[in-house]
Amino acid sequence: MLNNLGNAFESRFEHLGELGDIENAIHFASSRELGDIENTIHLKHQAVDLTPDGHADRATMLNGLGIAFARRFEHLRELADIENAIRFKRQAVDLTPDGHANKASWLSSLGVAFFCRFEHIGELGDIENAIRFKRQAIDLTPDGHADKASWLSNLGNAFESRFGCLRELGDIENAIRFSCQAVNLTPDGHAHKATRFNNLGNAFSRRYQHLGVLRDIENTIHLRRQAVDLTPDGHANKAGMLNNLGNAFKSRFEHLGDQSDIKNAISTFQQSTKNAFSPPSIRYNAASHWATLSSTYQNPFLALDAYKVVLEIIPQLIWLGQTVNQRYEELPKIGWTINAAVATAISAGNLTQAVEWLEEGRGIVWGQILQLRSPLDDLHHQYPVLAMDLERVSRALQNAGTSTCSNAIDNPNMQGAMTGEQEAQQHTRWAAKYEELIAKVRKLDGFDSFLKPKKLSAVTPAAMNGPVIIVNIDQSRCDALVVSSSHDIIHVALPNFSSKLAEELHSGLIASLQASGVRVNRDEERYSIPYPAREQGCNCLKSILARLWSTVVQPILSEIEDVLHHSTEFCLPHITWCATGALALLPLHAAGIYGSKDPSDDIKLSDFVVSSYTTTLSAMLSSGHSKTQRDPRKKPKVLIVSQPATPNLKPLPGTKKEARIIQTYTSPKHSCHLTHDEAVTRKNPLNSAFALYDGELKLQDLMCLSLENAELAFLSACQTAAGDENLPEEAVHLAAGMLAVGYPSVIATMWSIGDKDAPIVADKVYESLLGRSDELVTWNMSQSAAYALHAAVEHLRKEVGEMEFVKWVPFVHYGV
Repeated sequence: MLNNLGNAFESRFEHLGELGDIENAIHFASSRELGDIENTIHLKHQAVDLTPDGHADRATMLNGLGIAFARRFEHLRELADIENAIRFKRQAVDLTPDGHANKASWLSSLGVAFFCRFEHIGELGDIENAIRFKRQAIDLTPDGHADKASWLSNLGNAFESRFGCLRELGDIENAIRFSCQAVNLTPDGHAHKATRFNNLGNAFSRRYQHLGVLRDIENTIHLRRQAVDLTPDGHANKAGMLNNLGNAFKSRFEHLGDQSDIKNAISTFQQSTKNAFSPPSIRYNAASHWATLSSTYQNPFLALDAYKVVLEIIPQLIWLGQTVNQRYEELPKIGWTINAAVATAISAGNLTQAVEWLEEGRGIVWGQILQLRSPLDDLHHQYPVLAMDLERVSRALQNAGTSTCSNAIDNPNMQGAMTGEQEAQQHTRWAAKYEELIAKVRKLDGFDSFLKPKKLSAVTPAAMNGPVIIVNIDQSRCDALVVSSSHDIIHVALPNFSSKLAEELHSGLIASLQASGVRVNRDEERYSIPYPAREQGCNCLKSILARLWSTVVQPILSEIEDVLHHSTEFCLPHITWCATGALALLPLHAAGIYGSKDPSDDIKLSDFVVSSYTTTLSAMLSSGHSKTQRDPRKKPKVLIVSQPATPNLKPLPGTKKEARIIQTYTSPKHSCHLTHDEAVTRKNPLNSAFALYDGELKLQDLMCLSLENAELAFLSACQTAAGDENLPEEAVHLAAGMLAVGYPSVIATMWSIGDKDAPIVADKVYESLLGRSDELVTWNMSQSAAYALHAAVEHLRKEVGEMEFVKWVPFVHYGV
């Protein structure tokens, strides 16, 4: 009975023809709603568990469960789902004897699963397995069999994909041959006719890309048109087929230059985005194509509508129902799109939209975490029950998002523990419930904009202590947008900077650090390397800082003099950098001309302003401006964590001196000072961690915290503000993590620091902020950590020499 109910869901999902025939049956299938897929998996799991080994139906149960996991994979693109699909389908094949009526079906189904995993991770062995199992299915299927066309179509798809990998012409010829046979064997009116047309069109398109023969792209358009025409609106496959047709029009335009093809491509991509039941990834791709073509071949004003759709789809693509790790896996696909959207808004003269889009599309995961912690005071006052429900679900969703499913792995037999699959399903249910509650709140009077992306007026207060300078880096243009509390947005074009130059400077920075011994040795001897190599690294850094000054910083400063003078009268003005792309990984705060033959020609940013960094404007609001101001007569408490010797890492003896220095300024926890090493992993940035004696405090662990009374975190460790070069828009580093958990002000480092240098900086920072512990002084709230660090780095620069860039440049301030 359970399997039959699961089959009903699955049949609806598999259905590719008329929806009306079963519209009043189980709510699933061509609409592919995720809750129905979850129900299918749950029921089929139960069916498998209740079917003993050796039972005649066990193979059927296993194959059905594998199909259900494959369906969820199509929606969420989580590798574990397609792994499960392969596992259960393989078991079904192994349990089915040769000659069994379902053997061919199970083989083809297993081949499809391998095909899907190949498309996801690109392992050649998977496409080889896909072809092998699909061939076996065809060999076992006699002519005239109802499923023959399906097996042929699947085999054609596999050959087409292998051609894309190996570029052997025989593969694409086989793809066309088998796909054509599948179309010819499929009668008109058949539910799968549209899919067969689409697959054959894909094969012709692939050959066109290889040989450039116009006839192939003409055939592609003809076949894909038929596929679209045969697919009803609202069908889950509609968006994908429209997307394919749009790409075909685009390819023919590139061949012939006919403007009608561009118009047809844009129109087709636009239609694709409107199919709400299709996977978000397909609709996102269509919206991106629509935006790019509109911007390139029409005008930026028309492209704005497309980018609005892009921003609307992103929360579905980077979904709260996924773990944080899974969301970060999706993010590299969208960073460039946000920067392009901002550039397009600037080109259209809509600076407000540009800032709002960058705020919405940058730091997405941090923003989602902060949203789950948003205070609900107004809602509590008017609708307390609804507010409590939302808080409960938000907490559960936050815990689910950062869960590592350790219980399921470490204690599989522990009574009451959920399996990884059960946790995933629970996570999905919490996300659906959260969205349901948010929609309910927004229907209430006065709550229509509840937790929607912030408007400019809501984030401008972030600039109350000095202008925030957003620098957008896109392939089409680079610009700065200066947000201040007293002026309209100031736009500064940066024609001499480019995304390519940003990447070159970042590569040069990495090379210069390696030449200087940074990131290699983490003790006091780190700079004891051959002088020529050290000089080469120094000269490279000198050049990078000069290029940043001339192409980015100096043009901006010359345009914002009035804003800077307005922001302060008695000390250096304060600015906050919010850079994008590869520029987010470069030391803007240290930009300048150093080591000139004539010292009067030297000039640097720190002569004019005090610099901080932020991930977004909202991050400054969330961490800083809502803090309760405490009694300035009371000194803050400082938690000092000194780690001079960590297992499996080189010793850091200077941390003992650093801790003793800090103790002279405060009694023995509003502030937190961490003096130890950091473990950084590029494979998974969420595993970046503070390396403590008894284990690691990972970035993912920090995401679970929310601190009310924190004020300053001083991360005197290695690379605590070094972002992930694959996710420059997300600020995936420990400094950003400390901001997110509630520290409004964070001092960190961009790369490994000298063991002798850290105590000097710490001494001067705490002297500025706190004074000596035996002195009766008032703690000066106005003397912020940014100013304290600025003075400390000035002191260090004089101590070690201005040209010792690797020693003084890495210290940075984040927050307010």
